[in-house]
Amino acid sequence: MEKNFLKKEKNIEKFIFYFTPEEVEKAEGEVVKYVNQHYSIPGFRKGKVPVSIVRNFLDESFDEMVLENLSDTIEKEIKEEKLYIPASIVSQKREGDVASIEVELHREPELKIKDFGELELMIPKRDEVVANYVSNRLEELRNEHAIIEPKDGPVEIGDMAKIEYSIIKDGKKIADKKVQEVQITAEDDRPMVKNLIGHSRGDTIQFNRTFEGSDNEYFYSIELNEVFKKSLPEIDDEFARTVDPDLSTLDELKKKIEEEGVKSFAGWKKDFLRQQAMDKIDDLVEIEIAESTIGFFVQRAIENSKKDKSYDGYLKQAESLEKLVEEFRTGIINEVKKNRFIEEMARIEGLKVEEDELVSYSEEMSSYWGMSADRAREMIKSREDIREDLTSTILRNKVLDIVVERAKVVEIEPKKEAPEQSEQKEKE
Repeated sequence: MEKNFLKKEKNIEKFIFYFTPEEVEKAEGEVVKYVNQHYSIPGFRKGKVPVSIVRNFLDESFDEMVLENLSDTIEKEIKEEKLYIPASIVSQKREGDVASIEVELHREPELKIKDFGELELMIPKRDEVVANYVSNRLEELRNEHAIIEPKDGPVEIGDMAKIEYSIIKDGKKIADKKVQEVQITAEDDRPMVKNLIGHSRGDTIQFNRTFEGSDNEYFYSIELNEVFKKSLPEIDDEFARTVDPDLSTLDELKKKIEEEGVKSFAGWKKDFLRQQAMDKIDDLVEIEIAESTIGFFVQRAIENSKKDKSYDGYLKQAESLEKLVEEFRTGIINEVKKNRFIEEMARIEGLKVEEDELVSYSEEMSSYWGMSADRAREMIKSREDIREDLTSTILRNKVLDIVVERAKVVEIEPKKEAPEQSEQKEKE
């Protein structure tokens, strides 16, 4: 077999493989052997059918099977090569007693990393963020120490309610007499909450609703079992002593919370800047990647979405297959850029992940995983998939920390955001 380079287009290298008469004859023998093992041809004993008869029996499929056998030889030849996606056959043909197969080898896309010394990352001023933290934390503590009393009148903003609800979709109950306590706030516009306003204990509230992006209709039936009035305490010295008996004044409580806020800001700042840097990688990288390489990932994304039954929802949201393909394509290019940037920066900077770093990170994550530190350490030794995920995460963070260190970090006034809505997926 002779391998000849044809040309390179972006990350694709094209080769043509030529096969000698001896190699073609050997492939024919493999096809004849296969047919003899799996087929019975009238007039011949199984396993004793000659080449000429097998050729006539298979007709055009004979040459196709010979070429397929030869392509298996190519696969073995290139199995040690570093490929980005599986090799693809462009063309194959047999001419007399010789054959040739043209193949595309998709390499890792080359990329050019721009100078990110002028990259600007924004961070809110610490003092303002901490001040907001103190204010929000005081309000949280105020709610935690609120006085809750049963109420006979109708539900109002600020009240709490204990409900029992059922949900029916297409005649089938998907929630049956589920009990839940809900806080009635002006910001929470979920029908399951706002429809309670004005009703009293013992009332039954019923309504239909649909969810964004879906035509499915859900019927809700809610029993209002209890209504509670929530009285918030004044934020003063007495409140401070209630929160923490070791404190005497409100100023002492504020100082304690401020210290928490400073510590919290330090950890948040690191994660916040890392995420910003990650989001800006697209602007830092130029990449050479062929459309056929992207097409492979797009097709795989479509197939995977069909398998997990999310395809119809994606298609409806995109409004057309063309737009959906473009969305997948954009997402894939961004993901490729990020992954290649992390890999290349790690190579340039000589970054590695040591065993003690894996152990330390697993211990930090153990509480989030709901297990002991010992169990987490054992898991990274026994689970190669988790070990690889943690290694990738640590390496990514090291790269992003380098980007943050070399970028310009600009302090800005924090945005005053509206209170977050705690929208839940009620239909689940």
